[in-house]
Amino acid sequence: MWRITWLLLAPVLLGYQAEARAILGIDLGSVYMKVALVQSGSPLEIVTNLHSKRKTEQMILFDGKDQQRFYGADADALLARKAASTPTSMSVMLGREEQHPAVKVLAERYFPVTPYYNETRWGLSVQLGKKETDPIYTPEELVAMVLQHAVDISTAYAAEQGHASMLPPKDIVITVPSFATQRERMALLDAAALVDLNVLLLIDDNTAAALQYSMDKTFADATNEHSEDQWILFYNVGATSVQATLVHFYSYLQPQKYGKPKRVPTAEVVAKAWDATAGGLALDHVLVEHLANAFEQQNPQMKGLRENVRAMTKLRIQANKIKHVLSANADIPITLDALHNDAPLQQHMTRAELENLAAPLIQRAVQPALDCLQRANKTIADLTAVELIGGGMRVPAIQSGLQAALGLEELGLHMNSDESMALGAAFAGANHSTAFRVRHIGLVDVCPFAYQVTLKDLNPDKKSDEWKKQTTMFKSFGKLGIKKTITFTHEADCLCQLDYSEDAEHVGLLPEGTERSLVEYSITGIADFATKMKDKGAPKISLQFELTASGIAHLVKAEASVEETYMAQEEIEVDDEEATTEEEAAEPAKDKAEDDAADKDEASASTSENKDADRADETDKKTDEEKSKEKSKDKKPKAKPKKRITVEKEKTRIIKETLTVTARNKGKVQPLSPELLEASRAKLAALAEKDKLRILREETRNKLESYIYKIKNTIQDVEGIKEVATEDQLQECMDLALAAQEWMDDDGYGADIATMEKKYTTLSDPFEKIMFRYKEKEARPAAVAALQKQLTDIEKLMENWSTSKPQVTEAERAEILEEVELVKKWLTEKESEQAARQPHDEPAFTSTDVPKMIRTAEKKILLLSKKPKPKPPKKEKNETKAENETATEGESSESSADGSSEQPADEKPSDDANEAKADSTETDPSDEL
Repeated sequence: MWRITWLLLAPVLLGYQAEARAILGIDLGSVYMKVALVQSGSPLEIVTNLHSKRKTEQMILFDGKDQQRFYGADADALLARKAASTPTSMSVMLGREEQHPAVKVLAERYFPVTPYYNETRWGLSVQLGKKETDPIYTPEELVAMVLQHAVDISTAYAAEQGHASMLPPKDIVITVPSFATQRERMALLDAAALVDLNVLLLIDDNTAAALQYSMDKTFADATNEHSEDQWILFYNVGATSVQATLVHFYSYLQPQKYGKPKRVPTAEVVAKAWDATAGGLALDHVLVEHLANAFEQQNPQMKGLRENVRAMTKLRIQANKIKHVLSANADIPITLDALHNDAPLQQHMTRAELENLAAPLIQRAVQPALDCLQRANKTIADLTAVELIGGGMRVPAIQSGLQAALGLEELGLHMNSDESMALGAAFAGANHSTAFRVRHIGLVDVCPFAYQVTLKDLNPDKKSDEWKKQTTMFKSFGKLGIKKTITFTHEADCLCQLDYSEDAEHVGLLPEGTERSLVEYSITGIADFATKMKDKGAPKISLQFELTASGIAHLVKAEASVEETYMAQEEIEVDDEEATTEEEAAEPAKDKAEDDAADKDEASASTSENKDADRADETDKKTDEEKSKEKSKDKKPKAKPKKRITVEKEKTRIIKETLTVTARNKGKVQPLSPELLEASRAKLAALAEKDKLRILREETRNKLESYIYKIKNTIQDVEGIKEVATEDQLQECMDLALAAQEWMDDDGYGADIATMEKKYTTLSDPFEKIMFRYKEKEARPAAVAALQKQLTDIEKLMENWSTSKPQVTEAERAEILEEVELVKKWLTEKESEQAARQPHDEPAFTSTDVPKMIRTAEKKILLLSKKPKPKPPKKEKNETKAENETATEGESSESSADGSSEQPADEKPSDDANEAKADSTETDPSDEL
């Protein structure tokens, strides 16, 4: 069903760059990893691993002295026997120290491989064994191996789906828990960097699920009070934690450069809550303790069960199985043979017993849902739905406990609880990348933790008072992906500390075991700048911080600036007063002359007018005073002349200087240094080379083994094989195969690649000759028959061309027929030669030789088939003209019978008429210029 859904959404994910690499959405988890793939022209899809499973166990088995690595199901199959060499749940160790509750609980839950604090590394390390020479790995290295395995299975999956040309993905989006701190996120980025992966985004588990939920939905307009938006609580029960996230879904109109505004659906995270240790593994641990107690009651004389790594690993595996079975069934029989000191465990358990044992844990598990609503100031009545995700939500007791706590009759089970996080992460990557054009969905996420900035003097003066400033940089549940700037006045180099803090509204949000100190920045250059700008006052310092979309806060830039006042010469335009005075002096004389001319014109006009008209218009005459007013109105003010002068003006400018910033991480656990990064890269590269050689050796060994069985089965079972080989030839091949099999059983599994390749060549050379003759027994006659038919068809074609293609000359057809005869002759000779040989001899010719003989003729036929037909002969011009004139005379004699000439309206003039018309319009050469 999910595959059908995403096929319907395929047009949403059409990349516009054919060369674009794919993007992976990786739900890293803590027990299982899920990977989603988005590539150009294909829908979102979950990657199936090498075992065709849609999720992969987060574990690695390091086997043998050469540390051969086995992932996922391969490692899980050997977990009970090789638990001490199989680290699991490595992501839980990232960015944490050994006393962190999430790390301590690993030992409490009988995980065989637990980390310790490595002072050289400034973080945790894992040693696979108790000897000093046993290999040591950091959590970053282990997680890097898992991420590289995700890339490998994705590349193999794409090849299976017909995308063999897809490059190995480099861009990824990884999900993290809502409570992941800055150090844990940075450690995950370090792990990705070790295998050269580019992390586009770190996205919260529930936020990714919310994004996947909104992919194919439309939401109400948030600005319309009559429409209903959605408030959905995502409740996620994972392996190691329980998370609850309240998301507000709505839409808004986004203006477009061209066309109508576009409606954009949006998912806005409002609140988050969690319990970092109450997950599916906690329920497994309850069952493990119950089973261990039952064994000790059945065998009171036996001690040391809990110290037996292999026995406790068996109990952990059995507890997980019990949890899954009782989620669907009412009871389960439990039998573990030889659990400890050859003593078995036999038990019977019901779902009611499990729910009774897990009652305290269920109460813890439902609390995050209530806390989330409280932090958002919402009630159950405000919710549109509650959606359950995560593998642990399948436990009936958790569902019933959540229903009772929230007072709901029904819970939402509309999403794929295992895969929605990975699919949402992949879609977020496609939205984030410029290589894909997808449906835009707005996403607003928040960081539950507050950050504060503390400023101090870098080199404090003991004589003066201590200078210190502190402010909250980012508040709890503030938006991700924003920048903020703080400014202050100071004249000395300073120290800037970025730490976690707690605001008054949200107390106790930081997970237990989290160090508050994050990073310390030494900001230098302030004192020098202040000295240089001493006469301009104390400089203003600007520090810009960013809280990235991945939930990591850092100092972006630091600048010092002062404001300077200075005098500058500037050209301006002013009225030219001298030119104005001269014009005003000449103006009265000019006006008087104009008035005299106007009076003279009026006087001459009045003498010529009719006296009666003078009387009639007498009342309309204007007085001299009115005329003068009218003239003054008609006169337009003249623009005053301008001139440019240079003046001095006071101006201000800002002088800026970028300050030098040196970052230093604080705390017991720190990110990998550049030296440690390079050392870890080298270690991983060496392991990758070993794995490559191991895989190549296994492939060579498998090829040799399968070829041995092929020889034996073919000689014994294939009919007709004895017709193309003698008894001695077959016996030779059989003896070689038996000797090779004996060598494989004794020394072959430890042999190197070159030795096995040599053995394979020794086997294949004689046997492949027999197999070639066996195949040719059928293929050669078929090729001869096809050639003979083709020769007959060519002869018929040449006969047809003699009439249908006159452009092909007789000589050209003869040349083709000559080629046909040559091929016939060759074929006759070869068939005679083959008939003289025995079936077990080398053939005189092969089926691949036959088609080559006709290629010359085929090329010539192809060229002749494209030869154009000859053009029809053209009529002579004089002959055509005479015919036209005759026709014209006939027509004119017919039309003149009644003394008139008519031409139909739709009949066009003849070419001769057009020519005559053209001739009549020619100009005399003397008229041409």
